[in-house]
Amino acid sequence: MTIPRFASAFRSRRAALATGAAAALGILMSAMPAAAQDKPIKVGMTTDLTGIAAAYARSQVNGVQLAIDQLNASGGLLGRKLELLVRDSQLKPDLGTSHTRDLITRENVDFLIGPDGSAVGMTVSAVAKQYKKVVMMTIPNTPRLTTETFHPYVFTVVPSGLMEARAMAEAIGPGNKRIAFIGGDYEAAHQGLKYFKDWLAKVNPSAQVVGEAWPKLGEPDYSSYITSLMSSKPDVIFSYLWGADLIGFVKQGKPYGVFDKTKVASLVFLDDMKALGSEMPDGLIAQMRAPFFAIEGDRMTKFVEQYRAKYNDYPADWAIMGYEGLQILAQSIKQANSLESDAIVKAVEQVKYDGLRGPISFRAIDHQGTVGSYIGTVTKSDKYPFKTLTHVKYVPAEKIWPTPAEIEQARAAVK
Repeated sequence: MTIPRFASAFRSRRAALATGAAAALGILMSAMPAAAQDKPIKVGMTTDLTGIAAAYARSQVNGVQLAIDQLNASGGLLGRKLELLVRDSQLKPDLGTSHTRDLITRENVDFLIGPDGSAVGMTVSAVAKQYKKVVMMTIPNTPRLTTETFHPYVFTVVPSGLMEARAMAEAIGPGNKRIAFIGGDYEAAHQGLKYFKDWLAKVNPSAQVVGEAWPKLGEPDYSSYITSLMSSKPDVIFSYLWGADLIGFVKQGKPYGVFDKTKVASLVFLDDMKALGSEMPDGLIAQMRAPFFAIEGDRMTKFVEQYRAKYNDYPADWAIMGYEGLQILAQSIKQANSLESDAIVKAVEQVKYDGLRGPISFRAIDHQGTVGSYIGTVTKSDKYPFKTLTHVKYVPAEKIWPTPAEIEQARAAVK
């Protein structure tokens, strides 16, 4: 009688152990999807934290990070937190290529945002195309991104250089016939002048460009360029300088009386206004992409408060566009309920984002966002510790972006 009872007890214990092991395995298996969900959604950014655009890039990173922090605080995306991985391309296209490829192949980022300079933007876009990763451009604005080298995975929340040049040609006005130009000797500036001339012939056909100056990026001495421009006796000097180059031109131009003797129209950003302070010339015709002080509405007011609370600073154009670009991608991912690139593309193409600058959507033909250009006149501000703009006019994207026929023509020319 003892032996059968022992055998029965052994069998019972073995069954219990098997049941326990199966239960443990079941727990482990059920935990695996949750563990996968704990992995962050990785956002890759190649941008130019070194060089004359460094302040722009830092502001851009801040705007993107603020958007990520807010999303994470509300639960993240698809049940997962977001993580930003940043690489410094130093305004060098080759670094833009290698860093972006590394972010995709080694870091396994889910999508890309940025970068800063247009030349780097071209290389980032090329890598994104190769690996079929969605990239949201928030600063580069060479028209080639949406025309000649366009691919389905690139989107932009920046008015292109073509759009800005057209807006500036209209802003300068028919009363100014002699226009001189100064711009850094790089792709975006050369394209900017071309598109400016083309549009000027349409809106002010009696005007002509009477002088051109092409200093290298980072030029320390503008004296020869200033004297050459002034000798052409312009009604207006159109500047395509920015950052440290614009600051150098303004400071060196004042002793020559440039801003007293002629009008000057230029790309201007908050970083420039803060850096120049009281030296920023009153009356300068300034073109901006996202001047927070000129955009009304509760969304912008709240954003400025949040940005200042986190960074103790005012948001520059770059911070605003970076923030909007990330939020648009987040809204699209939620809509697609997927991180698969083609699904995100379809969702962004259909998105209607109520942004800081107003409603933003994207054209199917070029993925250009419906973002226009702000142009006003520099004046002293009683509210802010830097000069701002008065009489600001918003030129909508639909008025200045290229027609579908122009886009197809540009693409056909490079085939």
